[in-house]
Order: sequence, then C-alpha cells, then structure tokens
Amino acid sequence: MIDNKISPKGILLILYLIVIIFVGVVFVPCYEVWGAEKNVHDVGYTFLFKTMDWSTVNGFKVYYEINYARLIYTIGIVTLIASIIWMLLLLWEKEDRRVSLTAESGEERRE
Repeated sequence: MIDNKISPKGILLILYLIVIIFVGVVFVPCYEVWGAEKNVHDVGYTFLFKTMDWSTVNGFKVYYEINYARLIYTIGIVTLIASIIWMLLLLWEKEDRRVSLTAESGEERRE
C-alpha cells in the first residue's frame, strides 16, 4: 500500500526549493549603479529581471548590478543549513528504525 504521508525530508526539500527560488530570483542582492564611473548609489535587494530603474542620479539612469559574491554566500549558507537538517533527519530516522526493530524482536521473544 502506498503511504500518502508527507515525510519531514520532503517538507525540508520543498522549503529549501522555495527559499532558493526566493533568494535566487525574487530577492537578489544588488548594487544600484549610475554614471560612467559606475558609482554605487545604493545596496539592496531587487527582482532578478528588473535591470533598469526609471530614476536618475545626476542625469544618468540607474541600473542594477548583481552582487554575485553575496548571492553565492547566501545560497551556500541556506544549502549548509538544509544539509545539516537533512543529516539530522536521517540520523533520527535510523534511530527510529533501530528502536522499532529492537521492540519487534523483543515482542517475538516473549511469545
């Protein structure tokens, strides 16, 4: 019979994918840059596909430059946290199996 129960690892994987999509597409770290010298106007987060801003600074259009180091660092930290939680779930799953197997073998010995 197929077990329709959602496992904690499945929930973790779904949450991880949502966070990676959110950090990698929706909420990307970037610099607001303007001018020929590429002066940084502001540092913030923006939608990935928003590359031009309608605002101007000293007559120059503002555009966004993605901060790749910060993006990779953020994705790396999220991946590290998800990996640690995944390993803990694997460890707890093995403990539960070991306890259930010893409990089953103990019941058989009593009979």
